[in-house]
Amino acid sequence: MLSRRRFLGTGAAAVVGVPMVRSYAAGEVRDKVRVAVIGVAGQGAYNLGQVAGENIVALCDVDESRAAAARKQFPNAAFFTDYRKLLDAVGKDLDAAVVATPDHTHAHAGLTMMRAGKHLYCEKPLAKSVGEARLMVKEAADRKLVTQMGTQIHAGDNYRRAVEIVKSGVLGDMQHVHVWCSRRPDGMTKVPAPTPGVKFDLAQWLGPVPEEFFYASSKQWPHFDWRWWWAFGGGVLGDMGCHFMDLAFWALDLGAPTAVKASGTPLPKSENTVPGTMQVDYDFPVAGKSLPLTWYHGVTGPDLTGARTFPGFSDGVLFEGSKASLVANYGKLKLMPDEFARDFKAPSPTLAKSVGHHAEWLGAIRGVGKPLCQFGYSGVLTEAVLLGNVAYRTGTPLVWDSVKGEVANTKAAAKFVTPDVRGGWEM
Repeated sequence: MLSRRRFLGTGAAAVVGVPMVRSYAAGEVRDKVRVAVIGVAGQGAYNLGQVAGENIVALCDVDESRAAAARKQFPNAAFFTDYRKLLDAVGKDLDAAVVATPDHTHAHAGLTMMRAGKHLYCEKPLAKSVGEARLMVKEAADRKLVTQMGTQIHAGDNYRRAVEIVKSGVLGDMQHVHVWCSRRPDGMTKVPAPTPGVKFDLAQWLGPVPEEFFYASSKQWPHFDWRWWWAFGGGVLGDMGCHFMDLAFWALDLGAPTAVKASGTPLPKSENTVPGTMQVDYDFPVAGKSLPLTWYHGVTGPDLTGARTFPGFSDGVLFEGSKASLVANYGKLKLMPDEFARDFKAPSPTLAKSVGHHAEWLGAIRGVGKPLCQFGYSGVLTEAVLLGNVAYRTGTPLVWDSVKGEVANTKAAAKFVTPDVRGGWEM
């Protein structure tokens, strides 16, 4: 599977006017966007590379040792281990911020920046919880900020061609959408000592999570494998759901689901409680009907038993229409059955090439183009993805009221929709 860390989008975006921090006169030479990057190693290093041509005003990372390469690359950028202190010190010199921290600090860091009037690029998922994601969407809308969520594959040509085919109607009435990811979590246990070399402010890393920090049996702890613990991440669904379900949301103009149910199998011989395999069944209202969409992970096809697969698509999205089907992943697509594919003529392109996922966001800050994964779109996608985890953790099918932002049929889900936060980190 293509790594999202290596993926680069290319092309050109449509031109629309959007609000910006600084205005530019017609014909004026445009200044570089003044950016702070919060989380500068791992996926943060990739994001930093994508905005490196701008004016990097500040860098922030709780782990000074992992930030060494970024600091060397941008020696004139101010460095902080606390993004709140960053904002206090250099906020007046910033137009925008990139947030590439672990999921559990996405919302707090993002809201802190947006409430200071900064445009925001935030890694996926937009937040760790549904309630936080909704706060992010509202804040961006209220302040008319330019936003983008880090679903980089959205800028790819293959997704665009799949979207055009589905939207053309040639597949017939949509019957069911299946989305699957072969990844499984790493099983871990809690251990009494840190991985050698791990040294930083643990309280700052925890941020709003009201739990004691613990060490886990992983060489990547806590810089990647935090995602396999509910306190900090959302398992495979939280990690990859926004990437793959994005295609279905885009192609079918999906909104919030009305019903969600989930099942799964626990990780063997481990203390982290995210499921090893998982199935989530969603109902989405589409054109007055209910469209089923099913997510699977830990298997190489749309079936938890492994009985149904599509060669060459160990991860993918399957659109089952009344006339034909289409299966796609990041880089390719296939039409079925074969006789339909032989006679198929692709619809004329309606989606222009992207200038690149980060470039869309930066251009829009300057008043050129629009970011297609702005929070008004990606927030609803995130909400649906995270509701799958809410259903799994609640242990009962959910009826979702998207207007009120609450589960209508059980109060047991509320603590997962909007978890408690640690004192001093309220949002």
